[in-house]
Amino acid sequence: MSSSGKGHDVKATEIIENDSPELEEHLRTLSARDSIDGGARDVNIIEKHIAAGHAARQLLLDHPGTRDTFRSLRGFEILLGALDSLVDLFVHPGVGAGPQQSSSHFLSVVFSVLTAALAEHRGNQTYWHREIPQGGWKTLEIKLQTLRQSSSAHSYEKSQELEQHIYGCLIACAVDDESIQELFKHMEINQNANKRNSNEPQATTKDANASLTKNFRVRLDRNLGTAAHMRDPEPLCLALKLWLKWELETSDSGNGRNASVVQTVTYLASLSTHNLIALHRTNTLSILLLSLLNSNGSSLPLTELYELVKLLLSLGITKLDDAKLLFSAARSSSTAADLLLHALRSSHSPPYFHFDLSICGYSSIELSDIGKGFPPTNSSNGYTISLWLQIGRFDFNAHTTLFGAFDPSQTCFILIYLEKDSQNLILQTSVTSTRPSVRFKTVSFHEGRWYHIALAHRRPMATSSSRVSLYVNGNFVEQVKSNYPLAPPMSKLKGGSANHVPSGHRCTPVQAFVGTPQDLASRLGAGVVSSQWRLASAYVFGDILSDNLLAVHCELGPRYFGNYQDCLGSFNTYQAASSLKIRNDSLHLGKKPQSEIIRAMETGASELLPEKRIILGLSPWNVLNTDDVGSHERMHVPVYLSKAAIKTTRNLGHRGHDYFVVNGAIPTFNDAFRYPYGFAVPTGSPAVNLPQSLDDAAWQIGGCTAIMLDHLERSDNEDATLGALSCIFECIRDNWRCSEAMEKDNGFAILSALISRKINTRAEELNDDRSSLRPKPTNEDDQAGFPLKVLTAILNFLGMRPNKPENSVLNNPLAYRVLIVDADYWRSMPARVQELYYEQFEVFGIRSKYHNFNAKRLSKMRIIKKWLDALKTDTFKKVSFGFFLNAFKSLLAMNMAADQLRSLAMYITYAVEQGQKEAPCSQDKIHSLVVSTSPAQSLTTQVENSDATNSDHTDLEVSTSHRAVRLLELYADLLCMPGDNAHIAKFTKIVTNKVCLVLVKVEKAILKGSRKKRVRWSF
Repeated sequence: MSSSGKGHDVKATEIIENDSPELEEHLRTLSARDSIDGGARDVNIIEKHIAAGHAARQLLLDHPGTRDTFRSLRGFEILLGALDSLVDLFVHPGVGAGPQQSSSHFLSVVFSVLTAALAEHRGNQTYWHREIPQGGWKTLEIKLQTLRQSSSAHSYEKSQELEQHIYGCLIACAVDDESIQELFKHMEINQNANKRNSNEPQATTKDANASLTKNFRVRLDRNLGTAAHMRDPEPLCLALKLWLKWELETSDSGNGRNASVVQTVTYLASLSTHNLIALHRTNTLSILLLSLLNSNGSSLPLTELYELVKLLLSLGITKLDDAKLLFSAARSSSTAADLLLHALRSSHSPPYFHFDLSICGYSSIELSDIGKGFPPTNSSNGYTISLWLQIGRFDFNAHTTLFGAFDPSQTCFILIYLEKDSQNLILQTSVTSTRPSVRFKTVSFHEGRWYHIALAHRRPMATSSSRVSLYVNGNFVEQVKSNYPLAPPMSKLKGGSANHVPSGHRCTPVQAFVGTPQDLASRLGAGVVSSQWRLASAYVFGDILSDNLLAVHCELGPRYFGNYQDCLGSFNTYQAASSLKIRNDSLHLGKKPQSEIIRAMETGASELLPEKRIILGLSPWNVLNTDDVGSHERMHVPVYLSKAAIKTTRNLGHRGHDYFVVNGAIPTFNDAFRYPYGFAVPTGSPAVNLPQSLDDAAWQIGGCTAIMLDHLERSDNEDATLGALSCIFECIRDNWRCSEAMEKDNGFAILSALISRKINTRAEELNDDRSSLRPKPTNEDDQAGFPLKVLTAILNFLGMRPNKPENSVLNNPLAYRVLIVDADYWRSMPARVQELYYEQFEVFGIRSKYHNFNAKRLSKMRIIKKWLDALKTDTFKKVSFGFFLNAFKSLLAMNMAADQLRSLAMYITYAVEQGQKEAPCSQDKIHSLVVSTSPAQSLTTQVENSDATNSDHTDLEVSTSHRAVRLLELYADLLCMPGDNAHIAKFTKIVTNKVCLVLVKVEKAILKGSRKKRVRWSF
């Protein structure tokens, strides 16, 4: 395995001693401020400083060891002082074009020396950030603002040229590519040409600026290409900050401004995930978000700013203050509301390690000793490796290495990788065997998807050979025969060992890694390998995990972090919990208390998987920055380390490691730093992305419920309401904390009340519009459009799949009951809305392949009884009554319980008698209504015909008598299904003879018509 770090060897020390006098001389020349003060404004003197700067830069590049000497000679302070010399030059009157042109060149040299001094040198980077008063970049910002201010006082046009030159220098410093300065120089020339034509019409000026922006993007593609790597994101953040400040200061000039800086930053950030993560760690998002949301009336290029902010928000936020600003602005700004919805949808990505092999050909996280005796032998049935990963890009000329472990002799050897041609998973367990590897041919992996991959390798027994099973996304895929890894050879060791092997012997340490180490890289160098992939978590368990337990782990999702020791049901989303319950019902009918799924979710998973069985656990949540350990700070929570642990972390920092990853299998941090298997170190610069998703931020700020419901309440138009509703669902869908908060705070009931209010308000607005001079619409699209969209959004959240109704699962029974079943306002909506409302009952209960699971949940909501009560009080239109009957029949067929059969019979009796009191009708009419309808005739047609015969009611309403007849017919159809006498037998036991006698007494025609349907009433 490759040695990691960016440390300095003995040769570097020799170089420092040999070259320090030469570097000292160059720095002395650069620090001689009096040479360009006052009257000494000769171009040759400035060129002398430029030559010294070039020489110092070349020395730093050729001999990296001189960077330590540069710092000790106060080289950074000298560079900042050189900027003061440029300020003095611009302030003096009578300065010619020659000195000013040379001064621009000198500014480029200062930045090039700064770039060379900071490049890949952790000591200099730390010194620049922490030891320079106010911080190096903040001091540089002050110097550049002073320089630009002095230039603008001298000449406005020259100050604009200086601005472009500063932007170019900063961006060149960020990517370590001086060719970017030429792009901004070209932009500077074209911009001056546009200003000379500022007297032309405004439309012509805008076209010229648009052409300028387009040409700049073309030149950006040609100069930087697609492999530009962001060495340091801080100069980009500074460039954007200066650009925003200077753009706002010159916004009154009336000239259209270019967006070259924000275009360049967006281009660099979109090139690779590594660049985007690096930029996201800076304060860039906070600066841009504040400027974008407070940009009313400014001349900033809002389109370009919006795209860059969206790109950064895809990784979440960096500070809770940004979330507060976004939520507050979304109440009154459509731009902020759109950004909020985009951020909620795109920031659900889990924390991950990003392995980008295009940077140097390799990228990995390495552990010098996996510990705990790998592979497990007599004390276990085998081992299980679990990975949450996503492939960003395949390189079809190189395998994608995922995980490996081996001892120095390679006696113990295991390697997991994706084959370059087929993208099949390959497991290699030997380098000497005749069959060293096996291929899983059943499944191929694709780019852009998150996969949960688990390999359960069972060790050989006396009666069976070793086999390995592959599980993908919680489902068993394939099982093949494979050689079990051999145990590493024994080595003598005095004083015992970490593996607790007796007799002064221990197994040779087994090194482990995720990613591609340098020794396994197919090619080394920048841009020679294009593979990119992400790892959310990696676990090695010292036992065989069952398929049910692996399914539980998978349903927790890649955002889960922990050792699977708690009641895991608490961390499930509604969709995950439903999937597990469906799986449990299909596999363990009648044995729920003994099911592993139920035990893991409700009683504690530690009984099934003790923590001592975890050999390795790597997660981005276990990352510690080497810079932050001494100050007792880390990325997430304070961690207090012992002196020995702090010493270990500082030694890692001295070796050039930016961070290290604590092995989650170790109980405490202090214990982790005592052993080599307690932490892993990065090689090849794998990036760590720790997004602060917006749904988590909403929960941290105010518990989610109040914030999101307030956002909905303040929406004042149709689009804003739909957007706010989508935000609420995005917050709840994939976040168990927000789901729990909505339940505890009675959030769904409040949400239902707000939806009812918004729909009524929209209907009143439409009625007001129709009463005005506007022509009345010829259809109900205006009335049904908004509530139909609301209902569709609710059903999608609850688990209905309009495109694939057979996959519909009722995920959230509580929200379904409150938002659908108990929400009476849906039954008074236009016909199109009611059609969808009633149809979804059939989708969940009949058409879905999970209808048995859905029916269990629907049966607990007492929908039939609620609807029978509604039939007594509500008004039903003939257009929608057919939809109601179809849904009623579906729900009754799902669960023909005794109380429901009795309630329906009682309602029919009540409705017939009540109907005669309300509007008495002749026996002939009812008789003809019952007996003249053929079985093939639809219910909707029957209702229309019945309403047409009743002159006492309008053609839009269904009378109580007609409701009773239709329900009686429906009742008869269900009781007298051919070949099924169970329901009619149940009916004879439940419904008393008195009900039938009342029906006969009230209306003989109904009984007569019922006999036509072969209903055997039991007297």
